[in-house]
Amino acid sequence: MRLLIALCAVLGVSSSAAAQPPPIQGVTGTIATDGTIRSEHKAAQKVVEGVKKILPGGNGTSENPLDALIEGSHVVVRDVADSGDALKAMTQGVVIEVNRSRKQITIRSADKKTHTLRVMDASAASTAGAHVVVSLEDQADAKTYDFKRVS
Repeated sequence: MRLLIALCAVLGVSSSAAAQPPPIQGVTGTIATDGTIRSEHKAAQKVVEGVKKILPGGNGTSENPLDALIEGSHVVVRDVADSGDALKAMTQGVVIEVNRSRKQITIRSADKKTHTLRVMDASAASTAGAHVVVSLEDQADAKTYDFKRVS
Protein backbone atom coordinates (compact mmCIF):
# COMPACT_ATOMS: atom_id res chain seq x y z
CA MET A 1 0.00 0.00 0.00
CA ARG A 2 2.80 2.37 0.82
CA LEU A 3 4.34 1.56 -2.52
CA LEU A 4 1.09 2.49 -4.27
CA ILE A 5 0.88 5.81 -2.39
CA ALA A 6 4.50 6.60 -3.19
CA LEU A 7 3.90 5.74 -6.84
CA CYS A 8 0.83 7.99 -6.98
CA ALA A 9 2.78 10.82 -5.37
CA VAL A 10 5.55 10.52 -7.97
CA LEU A 11 3.06 10.37 -10.83
CA GLY A 12 1.18 13.34 -9.43
CA VAL A 13 4.35 15.40 -9.23
CA SER A 14 5.44 14.48 -12.73
CA SER A 15 2.02 15.30 -14.20
CA SER A 16 1.99 18.69 -12.50
CA ALA A 17 5.51 19.40 -13.82
CA ALA A 18 4.35 18.61 -17.34
CA ALA A 19 1.53 21.15 -17.04
CA GLN A 20 3.94 24.05 -16.41
CA PRO A 21 4.63 26.47 -19.26
CA PRO A 22 8.02 26.29 -20.97
CA PRO A 23 10.84 28.30 -19.37
CA ILE A 24 11.43 31.78 -20.78
CA GLN A 25 14.88 33.35 -20.55
CA GLY A 26 14.92 35.91 -17.72
CA VAL A 27 11.14 35.78 -17.11
CA THR A 28 10.50 32.46 -15.35
CA GLY A 29 13.84 32.43 -13.57
CA THR A 30 15.46 30.12 -16.13
CA ILE A 31 18.78 31.27 -17.55
CA ALA A 32 20.13 29.80 -20.78
CA THR A 33 23.84 29.12 -21.17
CA ASP A 34 25.97 31.13 -23.57
CA GLY A 35 26.50 28.03 -25.71
CA THR A 36 22.76 27.52 -26.11
CA ILE A 37 22.20 31.14 -27.06
CA ARG A 38 25.06 31.05 -29.63
CA SER A 39 23.78 27.84 -31.21
CA GLU A 40 20.26 29.30 -31.51
CA HIS A 41 21.66 32.45 -33.16
CA LYS A 42 23.74 30.38 -35.62
CA ALA A 43 20.70 28.31 -36.54
CA ALA A 44 18.63 31.45 -37.06
CA GLN A 45 21.34 32.98 -39.29
CA LYS A 46 21.41 29.85 -41.46
CA VAL A 47 17.64 30.00 -41.84
CA VAL A 48 17.82 33.68 -42.86
CA GLU A 49 20.57 32.97 -45.42
CA GLY A 50 18.49 30.15 -46.90
CA VAL A 51 15.40 32.33 -47.15
CA LYS A 52 17.42 35.12 -48.85
CA LYS A 53 18.53 32.65 -51.53
CA ILE A 54 14.97 31.58 -52.26
CA LEU A 55 13.14 34.91 -52.24
CA PRO A 56 13.25 37.23 -55.26
CA GLY A 57 15.80 39.99 -54.81
CA GLY A 58 17.77 37.90 -52.31
CA ASN A 59 21.48 37.29 -52.49
CA GLY A 60 21.13 33.95 -54.22
CA THR A 61 24.33 32.16 -55.03
CA SER A 62 26.04 35.01 -56.85
CA GLU A 63 27.41 37.96 -54.98
CA ASN A 64 27.34 41.46 -56.43
CA PRO A 65 30.99 42.52 -56.94
CA LEU A 66 30.07 46.13 -56.17
CA ASP A 67 29.11 45.06 -52.63
CA ALA A 68 32.49 43.44 -52.00
CA LEU A 69 34.75 45.87 -53.88
CA ILE A 70 34.12 49.11 -52.03
CA GLU A 71 36.09 52.36 -52.22
CA GLY A 72 39.46 51.98 -50.55
CA SER A 73 39.67 48.21 -51.14
CA HIS A 74 43.10 46.96 -52.17
CA VAL A 75 42.64 44.70 -55.18
CA VAL A 76 44.58 42.55 -57.62
CA VAL A 77 43.68 42.78 -61.33
CA ARG A 78 44.65 39.94 -63.68
CA ASP A 79 44.13 39.93 -67.44
CA VAL A 80 42.44 36.85 -68.90
CA ALA A 81 43.22 35.76 -72.46
CA ASP A 82 40.67 34.71 -75.08
CA SER A 83 41.30 31.08 -74.13
CA GLY A 84 40.13 31.78 -70.57
CA ASP A 85 43.56 31.33 -68.96
CA ALA A 86 44.69 33.96 -66.49
CA LEU A 87 47.84 35.68 -67.69
CA LYS A 88 50.77 36.24 -65.40
CA ALA A 89 50.43 40.00 -65.77
CA MET A 90 49.03 41.27 -62.52
CA THR A 91 48.29 44.80 -61.36
CA GLN A 92 47.71 45.86 -57.78
CA GLY A 93 45.63 48.90 -57.01
CA VAL A 94 43.01 50.60 -54.91
CA VAL A 95 39.34 51.06 -55.74
CA ILE A 96 38.81 54.82 -55.91
CA GLU A 97 35.23 54.94 -57.23
CA VAL A 98 32.20 52.66 -57.37
CA ASN A 99 29.46 53.66 -59.84
CA ARG A 100 26.47 51.41 -59.14
CA SER A 101 24.26 52.93 -61.85
CA ARG A 102 26.80 52.06 -64.56
CA LYS A 103 27.99 48.89 -62.75
CA GLN A 104 31.57 50.13 -62.90
CA ILE A 105 34.56 50.51 -60.62
CA THR A 106 37.60 52.71 -61.08
CA ILE A 107 40.95 51.44 -59.84
CA ARG A 108 44.15 53.45 -59.36
CA SER A 109 47.19 51.25 -59.89
CA ALA A 110 50.61 51.65 -58.26
CA ASP A 111 51.89 53.59 -61.30
CA LYS A 112 49.10 56.19 -60.72
CA LYS A 113 47.11 55.16 -63.81
CA THR A 114 43.36 54.71 -63.50
CA HIS A 115 41.43 51.79 -64.96
CA THR A 116 37.64 51.76 -65.32
CA LEU A 117 36.05 48.32 -65.33
CA ARG A 118 32.44 47.23 -65.94
CA VAL A 119 30.89 44.20 -64.21
CA MET A 120 30.22 41.22 -66.47
CA ASP A 121 27.22 38.92 -66.07
CA ALA A 122 28.05 35.50 -64.66
CA SER A 123 26.78 33.86 -67.86
CA ALA A 124 28.83 36.19 -70.08
CA ALA A 125 32.00 35.62 -68.05
CA SER A 126 32.20 31.93 -68.93
CA THR A 127 31.89 32.60 -72.69
CA ALA A 128 33.72 35.94 -72.79
CA GLY A 129 36.95 36.53 -74.61
CA ALA A 130 39.64 38.73 -73.17
CA HIS A 131 38.60 40.35 -69.90
CA VAL A 132 39.99 41.01 -66.42
CA VAL A 133 39.53 39.25 -63.10
CA VAL A 134 39.54 41.31 -59.91
CA SER A 135 39.98 39.96 -56.38
CA LEU A 136 40.60 41.46 -52.96
CA GLU A 137 44.32 41.66 -52.24
CA ASP A 138 44.37 40.85 -48.53
CA GLN A 139 42.50 37.52 -48.69
CA ALA A 140 44.31 34.24 -49.38
CA ASP A 141 41.39 32.52 -51.15
CA ALA A 142 39.67 35.68 -52.37
CA LYS A 143 36.64 35.34 -54.60
CA THR A 144 37.28 36.61 -58.11
CA TYR A 145 34.98 38.88 -60.10
CA ASP A 146 34.87 39.23 -63.90
CA PHE A 147 35.03 42.69 -65.50
CA LYS A 148 35.43 44.19 -68.97
CA ARG A 149 37.80 47.11 -69.48
CA VAL A 150 36.08 50.41 -70.23
CA SER A 151 39.19 52.58 -70.19
